[in-house]
Amino acid sequence: MDNIGDRSDVVIVGGVACGPKTGVTLVRRLPQAKITLFQRESMLSYGTCGMPYYAAGEIQSFDELTITPYGVPRSADFFKRTKGFDVFTDAEVTSVNRAQKTVTVRMLTNGETFEHGYDKLVLATGAIPNDAPFEVASTDRVRPFTRPDDAIRFRKLVEKGKVGRVVIVGGGFIGCELVEAAAGLWGLETVLIEKEDQVLPLLLDPEMARMAETEMKRQSVQVHTSTAVQKIDEDDSGTVLVHLDDGRTVETDYVALCLGVHPEVTLARQCDLKLGDTGCLEVDNHMRTSDPDIYAGGDCVESQHLVTGRKIFLPMGSLANRHGRVIAESIAGYETTFPGVVGACVMKLFDLNIGSVGLSETAAAEAGVEAQVVTGVFMDKPDYYPEAASMVLKMVYAVDDMRLLGLQAVGAGDICRRIDVFSMFLRHGATVSDLIDHEHGYAPPYAEALDPLHHLAAMAQAQARGTNFMTPGTPDEIASRFSTPSDIVWLDVRETEEATAAPWTVPDGHGKTMSISLNDLRDRLEELDRSANVVIICRRGPRSYQTALILAQAGFENVHFIGGGTTAVGKIAGY
Repeated sequence: MDNIGDRSDVVIVGGVACGPKTGVTLVRRLPQAKITLFQRESMLSYGTCGMPYYAAGEIQSFDELTITPYGVPRSADFFKRTKGFDVFTDAEVTSVNRAQKTVTVRMLTNGETFEHGYDKLVLATGAIPNDAPFEVASTDRVRPFTRPDDAIRFRKLVEKGKVGRVVIVGGGFIGCELVEAAAGLWGLETVLIEKEDQVLPLLLDPEMARMAETEMKRQSVQVHTSTAVQKIDEDDSGTVLVHLDDGRTVETDYVALCLGVHPEVTLARQCDLKLGDTGCLEVDNHMRTSDPDIYAGGDCVESQHLVTGRKIFLPMGSLANRHGRVIAESIAGYETTFPGVVGACVMKLFDLNIGSVGLSETAAAEAGVEAQVVTGVFMDKPDYYPEAASMVLKMVYAVDDMRLLGLQAVGAGDICRRIDVFSMFLRHGATVSDLIDHEHGYAPPYAEALDPLHHLAAMAQAQARGTNFMTPGTPDEIASRFSTPSDIVWLDVRETEEATAAPWTVPDGHGKTMSISLNDLRDRLEELDRSANVVIICRRGPRSYQTALILAQAGFENVHFIGGGTTAVGKIAGY
């Protein structure tokens, strides 16, 4: 292999996200350095996060995930001629000799094996799909969804009319995106199986996740939570059979195993690099491993969560690219560091935008942080603007010092802007007061005069002063939070026509509903039972808040209102 040579200043293992980013940045910082990248796959620098959209048919050719914005394929020749470093595909690094500072490479096309030396080594080996914890038949119709071949295989079968029903096992990030790919453009009968009691369990709290489930069901997707797969086999006709723990068997043409991934650290283990408790490679803030001449980045390393201080596994393409820049600059001698993560994630699910950053209420409890939450429904632009759309936002903050902990967002509105802004506040350990003081860009096509984040901060301050906000849920769920549900007075302060068009109905024995519009409330206070638990209802929440203030001034003590009003409850409950 004379064209490869026997030594490089920097050897990079892995050619999807972190590896290529390291290489192109290194060339800019150290133009005289000899850099060689070995990639086990035949494809390079492909957009993994675009695969569900290719599977859906929104992206016409997989080649679109491998080309530059100006239409040039990101091939080995491209990296050599345009970027200035050597890349070899179908080249598997099988071992690392730290003492000799060499890697062993096997060319998959012809089986040839050789040693290649390095001064600095970069491991960007990514992640691999988790094995199924159940028996799986050996068939091409049961596959994970992590590699180009998975997406290409699925789409070819669909285009040939060989898939009418698809079962997706796993309701996490990729599983839900694949649900849209299958049921959306292709119109396939789609079944989602999730063993937890909600979808997106690492992203959202249960009541926020139910909005995603409601949207999927609205799109005719069959969603089965709290359901585990026992085994997957195939009958004599080639039909795939998915056996569930509740005794049912689902017949299908294709199964996508979206069971998550784990870090690919085979090389790291083989050469005795230090792994963290997460199972990922342990790196410092310069992305150095326990060997100062070996760096690592991307999905094979662990990150420090800036809110909890704990180490976590967070496989994200955005982080992998940032890692690559830090690695290159560190090797080049610049004092560049990677600070840690706050876990910003966004996704699209049919007509919903979904996102989260920081800690959910569930995650805060698991981390031992005493937290409070506020939830509301907001428009991303003024109501009068034609393109205004709503979103449900849930903010989590610390009880003791009002420190911001996390934000979740679900809706048709522009959630990404709010997730991004909140991410920066979390990065700096900001408080509710900091959030309410933030200055945002305002014009009706983009935002309201007061942003939803301002409103959430004001709600948190009001809650600290004693206002009783309630997390939205079904009437049953809300009533269950009281020791004597029969004593509840549900006070509907919407206008009469609003309440008539969408009445608030509670089950028998869960109190009574009174409809008094906000405008009439002060004149009709004496109709209310001051000893009852008053739960206030409006469409989005602001009128309920105003009502709570009026009742408090009038001496009512047991006053609560539902954050987000009937809109949030309807989105959660599916009506």
